[in-house]
Amino acid sequence: MSERLKKFLLIIAFIIFACGLGYILYSVFFRPKTTPVEPTTEQPGTIGELPSSGTAGERPTSTQGEGTGLPPGTSQPGQQPTEDLPAATQRTQLLNAGISRDVSATTDGNGARFYDPADAKFYKISSDGALKALSDQTFPNVDSVVWGNASDQAILNFPDGSNVLYNFVTQKQTTLPKHWDGFDFSNNDNQIVAKNESDSPESRYLIVASPDGSNAQAIEPLGENSNKTFPAWTPNGDIIAYATTGQAKGFDRQEIILVGKNHENYNGLVVEGRGFEPLWSPSGQIVLYSVWTVANDYKPELWVSGGAPGNINQNRQKLSVQTWAFKCAWHGETEVICGVPETMPRGAGLQPDQFQNTSDRIVRINLQDNTVMDLGKPDGGPTVKDPILSTDGSELIFTDAVTGKLYKFGLF
Repeated sequence: MSERLKKFLLIIAFIIFACGLGYILYSVFFRPKTTPVEPTTEQPGTIGELPSSGTAGERPTSTQGEGTGLPPGTSQPGQQPTEDLPAATQRTQLLNAGISRDVSATTDGNGARFYDPADAKFYKISSDGALKALSDQTFPNVDSVVWGNASDQAILNFPDGSNVLYNFVTQKQTTLPKHWDGFDFSNNDNQIVAKNESDSPESRYLIVASPDGSNAQAIEPLGENSNKTFPAWTPNGDIIAYATTGQAKGFDRQEIILVGKNHENYNGLVVEGRGFEPLWSPSGQIVLYSVWTVANDYKPELWVSGGAPGNINQNRQKLSVQTWAFKCAWHGETEVICGVPETMPRGAGLQPDQFQNTSDRIVRINLQDNTVMDLGKPDGGPTVKDPILSTDGSELIFTDAVTGKLYKFGLF
């Protein structure tokens, strides 16, 4: 090999070496860093890996997101048009600009009762906006309220654990035991159901009593399952509580135990998901509920089923509407009016309180033919909380979960 060829090959080798070294230095020190894309396939048991919801702030103005409950402009089977309805802005009315908390229907069904934390008073408001204080007495720092169904009385819970029954008709106050929790009234308000809590598991019971706390009876021992038991007195009186303690059916399937007042051994309600949130129909014969599944990205979805002794689990069907049952109200036995989030992030079913800053659209669901009618978005883009349907089904009263303002929305 000639000397000249050797020099040429050395030069080529040096150039290759220099280029390789330069690329390595660039990759390590100067190349922009990128975030690797995580796989989107979910496996059971990865709940802790879900993204957090972040801090609640202004509602998104776009309807595009990680997923939608009922996207405007898209159709699902049976969805009906809304061209004949007046504009949603024309059907929206602000009833109370202050904070309305713990909203419940008035006894005549054509208005709302609520607690105003600003002046610590209770009010009722008619559907035409007439406001009246239920009492001149103030109740500072009320933590939660459970309203009577047939009368103007309520059980008030305070941050220190105190419980007070207040009758707004007689203006009479009764103190209830601090160790009682999870109250609910019977349909006629003659009795209440609650959990008798205790540091000792063997002393924890589901109880029934008169509203003033007298005539208390232990119904079922709760033991270690107190936090899995939820008092809920159904309209027909057959069921007074439910518990998520049924037989294991797999990760995305569970049995809900339904508890009767007289120790009845009812069939369990089998639901296809987790995060069970129920809402019984006015007769108590049907239960609307929401559950989430891994396959559905942990988003709540509505189902209906027979919900009374004798028809439990009958005629069960998925409604293919993504929202929570507590954002719905029954109209008779065949229709449901619901607030449906315009955007539904992955994991929303796990932490409902963390995803209450998204504007809702109002939908009407016909259970006879499984059709869904989009009734529009109320003016201002509120988030539906504590919905109340007027007796004739023409108006929906609800609180905005973000601002606390009370709205009325026309459905026709």
